[in-house]
Amino acid sequence: MSNLLSSILNMLFNFTNDWGLAIVGLTILVKVLLLPISIKQKTALLKQRKFTTEIDEIKKKYKGNETKMTEELTKYYTKNSSSFLGSFTGLIQIPILIILFNVIKTNSVDTGSILVPWVSNLKSYDTSYIIPLVYALVSISPNLLNYIRHLRNFDESKPLKQNLVSVIIISIILTSRSPVGIGIYFITSSLVSFIEELIYRLIIRNNRLKQI
Repeated sequence: MSNLLSSILNMLFNFTNDWGLAIVGLTILVKVLLLPISIKQKTALLKQRKFTTEIDEIKKKYKGNETKMTEELTKYYTKNSSSFLGSFTGLIQIPILIILFNVIKTNSVDTGSILVPWVSNLKSYDTSYIIPLVYALVSISPNLLNYIRHLRNFDESKPLKQNLVSVIIISIILTSRSPVGIGIYFITSSLVSFIEELIYRLIIRNNRLKQI
C-alpha cells in the first residue's frame, strides 16, 4: 500500500510538476476512495444520536416501572443492535492515513510549491506559522456547522468553546512540528472533510423536509 501511494504521488508530481499540488491530489484521491466508509460512519453516528434520544424517551415513559422499562429497552436493543456496528468502520481509515502520512514524510518533496511560496522546502517547518494557523481554522470548521440550527442532526448541541480551543491548540502544535508537506495534507484533508460534512448535512436536511 505504501509503495502504491508513493507511486501515485510521483505520478501526480510528474503531471503537475509541483509537490504541493501532488500532495493535494493524492489526499483528495484517498478521501474519495474512503468516501463510502465515511458516509457509512456518519450514518451510523446519526443513528446512534437518534437511538440515544429514543432510549431516553423509553426511560422517561416507563419511569417507576423497572420491569416494563427493561422489557422495552431489551426489545429496542435487539431490534437495532446491528445498527450500532457501523461506527467502527471508521477505524479502517486509520492504517491508510498512517501510510499516507509516512509516504508524504519520506518522499523526495525537498522543493517548494506554488501553494506555499514563502517556504523553500516542503520538508522544512513553517517558521511563519501560516500553515499551523490555517490548519487550526480549517480543523474546527466542521464543528462550526453545529452553530447553524438548520444543519444540526437531531439533538446535537453546539460544541463547547473549550473544546474548540483545545482543537485549535492541538492543531497548531501538530502542524508547527511537522514538515510543510504534512501540513498541506492536513489542510486538504480537513477541507475535504468539511465539504463532505456540509453536503451530507444538507442532504439529510432535504430528506427531512420531504418527509414533512
